[in-house]
Amino acid sequence: MMPPNRGVRAAASYKSLIQARVPPKDNGRRKHNDNSHFYAARVRYCLEMAAKLGSRALVYSADNKNKIRVGDDTLAVDRRITIRRFFPINDSPSYLDHDFPIPGYSLTPAGYLELLPTSIPAFTVDPLGRSHYVTPGKGRATVVLRSPHSPNNVASHLNDLVHHLRIPARVAEGRRLLVLLVDGGPDFNPSHGVNELHYGRFFRDMNLDCFIVTSYCPGESALNPVEHLWAPCTQALTSVYLPATLPGEDIPPSRQRIPAEERKRKEDLVFDAAMEAVKEVHWRNVRFAGCKISVEVEPSGAQPHPYGHDFDHIKEVVGSSARRLHNSDIIDDYSFVSGHIDKRIGTTIFTKCTRSSCLHCSTNPPLLAAADMDILRMFPSPLPSPAHPSHFMTFLEAVSAPRCRPCEHLPQFAAKGLGRCPVVGCRYVFTSRKDVDDHRRKVHQR
Repeated sequence: MMPPNRGVRAAASYKSLIQARVPPKDNGRRKHNDNSHFYAARVRYCLEMAAKLGSRALVYSADNKNKIRVGDDTLAVDRRITIRRFFPINDSPSYLDHDFPIPGYSLTPAGYLELLPTSIPAFTVDPLGRSHYVTPGKGRATVVLRSPHSPNNVASHLNDLVHHLRIPARVAEGRRLLVLLVDGGPDFNPSHGVNELHYGRFFRDMNLDCFIVTSYCPGESALNPVEHLWAPCTQALTSVYLPATLPGEDIPPSRQRIPAEERKRKEDLVFDAAMEAVKEVHWRNVRFAGCKISVEVEPSGAQPHPYGHDFDHIKEVVGSSARRLHNSDIIDDYSFVSGHIDKRIGTTIFTKCTRSSCLHCSTNPPLLAAADMDILRMFPSPLPSPAHPSHFMTFLEAVSAPRCRPCEHLPQFAAKGLGRCPVVGCRYVFTSRKDVDDHRRKVHQR
C-alpha cells in the first residue's frame, strides 16, 4: 500500500506496490450545472467593479450557519465532529449516549465577512494573458447570534448591516457602492419579491449610489467565502453543552406548567445566557483569515429595528392582488423599487436614476464619477469571448464592448423561455410564469 502521508518517517515502511491508501476526506464534489460558469463570471464582474472603485466600495459575503442547539442533554453541534482540544486525562469529555434535543431550542448565527478592495486598484493577469482587477481579499468577519424568539429573515440581516456593520457611517465616509454576495436561500435570495422590496428600501435609506446583491449558481454556495468561516466556529463548540435551564431549576421552561408569558420570559433568559456563553467563552478567541471574529448578540425577543416591524404585512401584500397592493400603504416603496431595480436571474442591482421627477435621486445625486455610474446603470452581462472559446470576456473587456441584453447567455434564461419586460426603460428579467403575470399587473397596470 501507499503511505497515508509521505511526510512522516513511517512512510519508509510502505512499499507502494499497490496504488491504494486511506484517502483524506474530500467534500469538494458538486453536481454539474450548465449555469455555473455564467454565475461565476458575473460574481467576478461585481467584485472587479468594487475593486475598480477601491475605497469607495464595500463588499460583504453573507450567510447563515447551521443551528446551534441549546439543551442540557444535547450537544451544541454534531457529536461526530473530532475533538481537537487538549483536556486533562481525568477530565476528558464524556457525552450522553443519545441526544435529547428540546424542540425549537436553537440559536441562529448570521455571518458577514468583509471583502476588502485595495485602496488603489491593482491588476493581475490570468493564464490566458488577460488583465483583471485584483478582487477584494478577506477581511474581518462578524457573527450575529439570534434566538428562536427573534425573527430571522432579510429584514433582520439588513438590521445587522445597519447596527453591527455600521453601513450608514461608512456610506457617509464615501463608500457609495455596496456589493452583497449571498446564497439563494429564502433569507437572502435576490429574486424574491419580498426581499427585493427590503433591499430597495435599504438602498434608498442608506443613500447608496448603487447596491448589488448577487450569488453563485444554486448548489454552489460553498464558493461564497463566508462559508469557510463556519468551520472554526463549529470546531470551537465541539463537546459543548449549552444549558437550557435557569440557575436553581432542573427543567427547561418549555416543559414547565406555567403561563405562556412566563414561559417566554424564562426562555428569553435561557437563550440570552446561551448566546453570551458562545460569545464570551467559546468564540472569544476564534480567528478567521488572520483576524479575530467579532461576535454580536441580539437580545432574545427584541423588536426588530429599523426593518422588520412590518415584514409579515409586506409579505402578505406583495403576495396578494394588484388591487390590494395599489391600495396599500407600501405602494410608494414598491413604486420606488420598481423604478430603480435592474432585476436579473440571481442578481439584483439598484442604482440612482437620472429622472428629474425622482425626488430621492434629484435631491441626493450620486457622488461616484459619471463614467462609473454609467457602468453600474448598464452593468455588463457576461458575454462569450470571441478570442477564447468556452470563456467569457473579462470585466475590463466587457465594459468596453457593446452591451448584450442581461442574462442573454445564461442557459437558465433560455431554458425558462420567459424573456424580459418589453416596456421601454424597464430592466426586469422574468424568473417564473407567476413573476411575469405579477410584474405586468403590479408594475405596468393599464
